[in-house]
This record gives sequence, structure tokens and C-alpha cells, in this order.
Amino acid sequence: MSPMENAERGLCSRAVGSLTPERKHASLSEKLRLLEAIITTPIYTSIGYASGQVVYTSTVEGAVDLWALDLGSGCSRRLTEGGVHLVAPTRHESPYVIYTQDVSKGRELQQVYAVNIKNSDSFALEGFEPRRILGLGFDGKSVALAAAGDGVELWLLSLGGGAEKLHSVASMMYVTDFNDGVIVGQGVLKGNPRSFEVFMYDLGTGEFEVYTPREGAVNKRPVTRGGRVLFATNAFGKDELVLYDRRSEELQKVEFSGSDLREYDPTEYLDFGWTSEGVVWAIGKRDGRSKLFLDGKILPLPDGLVYGADFVGSKAYVTHSSLTSPPKICEVDLSGGYRVILGGELREEILRLIGRSYMVRIRSFDGLEIPTFVVESNASPKPGPSVVYVHGGPWSEVADRWDMFIASLAALGYHVIAPNFRGSTGYGEEFRVMDIGDPGGGDLEDVAKAAEWAVNHGLASKIAVMGYSYGGFMTFLSTVKKPHIFDAGVAGAGVADWEEMYELSDAFFRQFIDILFNGKRELWKDRSAINFAEELRAPLCIIHPQNDSRTPFKPVLRYVWKLMELGKTFELHVVPEAGHAITNLENAIKLLMPAVIFLEKYLGR
Repeated sequence: MSPMENAERGLCSRAVGSLTPERKHASLSEKLRLLEAIITTPIYTSIGYASGQVVYTSTVEGAVDLWALDLGSGCSRRLTEGGVHLVAPTRHESPYVIYTQDVSKGRELQQVYAVNIKNSDSFALEGFEPRRILGLGFDGKSVALAAAGDGVELWLLSLGGGAEKLHSVASMMYVTDFNDGVIVGQGVLKGNPRSFEVFMYDLGTGEFEVYTPREGAVNKRPVTRGGRVLFATNAFGKDELVLYDRRSEELQKVEFSGSDLREYDPTEYLDFGWTSEGVVWAIGKRDGRSKLFLDGKILPLPDGLVYGADFVGSKAYVTHSSLTSPPKICEVDLSGGYRVILGGELREEILRLIGRSYMVRIRSFDGLEIPTFVVESNASPKPGPSVVYVHGGPWSEVADRWDMFIASLAALGYHVIAPNFRGSTGYGEEFRVMDIGDPGGGDLEDVAKAAEWAVNHGLASKIAVMGYSYGGFMTFLSTVKKPHIFDAGVAGAGVADWEEMYELSDAFFRQFIDILFNGKRELWKDRSAINFAEELRAPLCIIHPQNDSRTPFKPVLRYVWKLMELGKTFELHVVPEAGHAITNLENAIKLLMPAVIFLEKYLGR
């Protein structure tokens, strides 16, 4: 063990005081009460506008379901029950909303449905067997989608009945829009794991066209209208919005009359499109926050993350949230100002417990700066019990956006350090592709440096690592590869053995693994915690959905058996009849409650 590891271990193991069993039990009871209050705070997310109503999802009835708000009467109606997975962008003129539901108890075999928001009648679209769906597009009459099959398949489903498989590729592919007889999307379609190309499928000619302005460029979120395709690309350096004319095959950068967007200089674009008048709007993001722009002019909203925009006449409907404020739906007046039309509020006692949130940039082992969000807890001293929270993905991020896991930890007495390790989105494509060919390598070092920063800056006494999905994989790996840094680990839906996961995966996730590792299958063993189980030192809490088809349970069970044979300290909690995606509050509680009890035991003050 190095002198630095000795120093880290000494600081991380220092107790902050002791509690009698009675006080400790009371503290835990209080934490569980607060946890339930946080999880059951309703979340509202705008989907779009259709037939005079705002369509949104909400957890107000315990699951992520579709609702419609009549702006005239102010009345809301629930459109679905049991939780939805994907929802297609709405069409203003159509009363139908297209969505998917898991019909396999969490295995993500999804059926496609349509619901009429005028009378709440819903029906399944015929001719399509349930499978994993990778993006939806809706033109008002038919539905286009990508789905995992023998490869990744492009399908067309009619509201009137009937389904047709249009095309198939042996690569990752997502549908992002469908309009005017053209389906568009993005994918790794030329074999380069560091690039994304745009695809366009013309229903009239049956032609599947792959397009990129420059070989090796990353092109994202195409939308189409009137023979033109609007998308974001880094073909000319940083992310920019461009228009491709399919008839003339000409490409041009989008020009705006306002200068606010240019001055804001976003690192990436979360979303964009046209208003009904043909004006381009965009949501630009930098440093974990986003702003809404119309024709390059900013539309003022609070700090945090803005997403899910739809423009209707002189109004826009968006979702806004932050690390300390749950998602709300705002009506934005294009002439200035906004109002919240739907939103849940945290209880005052919870707001008082969650401390300040801020970003720091932590220098990693090779000098790379890692953007890291910190949320302090007002319920703990400094230094105090802390958690390094590792996000999933890996091509995702922790932004200034509501995260149920982070908010719960901060309210329950844990300072949270959330690194956007190399491979995270939001900080440019050069940063995002840094983990391709090296998952569990440099990104793991970034996580370790985040823990070191928390100790050295007087924030952390005892410290745990915690994550879900890719964050669960990083938790498994960090507790065996960096065993002297963390006092505990909580791994949710993690990967313990990449080789077995590959064998159990469908075509889409096999493509995902091949892209993530850049074909370096020799790394699978070195980046699988199951091969280093004897190195585990800290107590480990394993929480896994029973029917998870993204990160299958079987390899985790083998890891558990190995830990048991080695006499390691661990807990295993299985969420029955649940899958990887969390679509109802009951499963959220089943995931978080064991973590809270475990952290109280091993990090309790």
C-alpha cells in the first residue's frame, strides 16, 4: 500500500462520533420516512402538445404514466396505467399519442400502443411482436421504430393495423423522427465506434441512406421536415446545428437572427426543431445546465436543466429541474416570462436538509479535468459521511437536474460527489469517446480521484461508492481494484462479468459491448470484478432487478456465490418482477431502501 493509500484509508475510516443503538434505530426510522417522502414527490415531464392539450408523464399515481392537461379548464386526465417506457414526439393535429409498455415483467419486451387523448381509448398496434424498442417516430398516421431482432430492425406500424419490417442493420441504431414519408435517426452505421451517422429511409423509394458531413464525425438527433434534415454535428469542430437538403444534397449551418445562442456557446445541443412557422429553436447545454433559444434568442428560465420543449403559437411548453428541485412543466411566453403549470414540491423539512450544490473540476491521474457536481448535506458535519455517486451510461452524465438517488442521499445525511468521468456526455465528443476501448480503466481512476478530492478538501470522513447500471459496474470494479479507498459500496444493476453478459445479451447490447470495448475482448476479464473477488475489503451491498435484460442477474449471482465462498461481507437484495428501467415508485423504494439501511450501518454517524 502506498503512502497516499495509507493516508486516504486513515482519513476515510475515522469515525465522526457514536450513537447508542436506540438513537441509531430512531435515526434510521427517520431516514426511511424521509426517503419515502422524496420518492413519492410527483415528477412531471412534458412530452408535447396535441389536439389542444399538453401531454406529459407524471408519477403522481405511483408509476410513470401518460396524462393530458386541458389548458382551458385546467383539468388533467390520466391516459395510461402501469407505467410507460418510450413516448413518441406528439403531432399537434393528431389526437393520438404513441407509447410503449413492457409486457414481460421488466425484461423490456415492449408492445406499442396508441391512446386517443380526447376519450382516453387505447389500443395495441397489430402485427408487431414485443421486443426491445430503440426510438419512436410518429407522423400522425403511422409509427416508425427501431427494434432489437436478429440485428437492429427498422419497422413501420399503421394505426389502422399492419406492420412491415423495412430494413435491418448489424449495428446500433435509433429512430429519432418520422415526417413527410421519411424516417430519420442515428447510429454507428459505418463501423467506427467513435462516430455516429445519420440515416434516412424514404418510404416512397425504399432507399436507406447513410449520411455524414465528414467521416468519423458524430451526428445526433436528426429531425426532418419538408425535405430537409436538421441535426447536430461536430464535423466542423465543436457541436453545431446544420441543415441537409435531401433534394439538392447541400449542407449548411443554421443561421440565427439572435446572438444569444452564439454568445452562450453551448458544448452540445440537448434538443432542437422547428416551430409551426418554420423557425428553428434549440436547447443548448454547457457545464451541466441548459438554456432554451428561439431563432438564437434566449427565453429566460431558472438555472438548471431545460428539456422537452414544444412550441405552440406564442407559447412554449418545457420541463425544468435542478439537483435540488423536482421536474416541473413550465409555460413560456415568447414575449417574456414563464409560469409553472404542473409541478411537485419537496417538503420544507427536506429542502432544509439538502445543502448547496456546485460544480468543481477535479484533476485526474493524467491531468485531465473531471467536471464534478457536489451536493452537500445540511444534516451532516464536514467532514462527514459521503458517497461518490457514479452515473450510468456510460454515455450519460450528472447535470444540474433532478436525480432521485442524489437528492435522497443528500437529505439523509450524506455529502454527494458525482464525477462526470471520461466517457460522460455534455463536455464534448473528444471527452465522451475517451472510455471507448478502455471501460473500467481511466474512468475508474477518475472515480478514485473524486473520492480523494472529497477527503482532501475536508468533505468526507467515511466514504462509499454507489451507482446503478454502468455505475453499478464501476462500483463492483472500484471495490476490488481500489479496495483501500472506499469504506462501503452499493452496486445497483451492475455488471460483474462482461464475458457472460455478452453471451446473455441480445443483438443490440452485443453491439453496445463491442463498441464500448472497441472490439478488445481481451479486456473483458481484466474489467470484470468476478475475477478479483478476493481483493474485496469493504462491505458491499448488491441490489439487482430480477428480470433485468440489460445487465442480466445470472453473472451477479455467480459473483455472489464467489463472495460467499471467500467469506466476504456483502448483502444481496433482489427486486422481484422488475427490470432495468425504473418505471414505478414501488420499485424505486425497493432499490433505495436497502441502500439507505446499508449505508446507515457502515457509514452511520
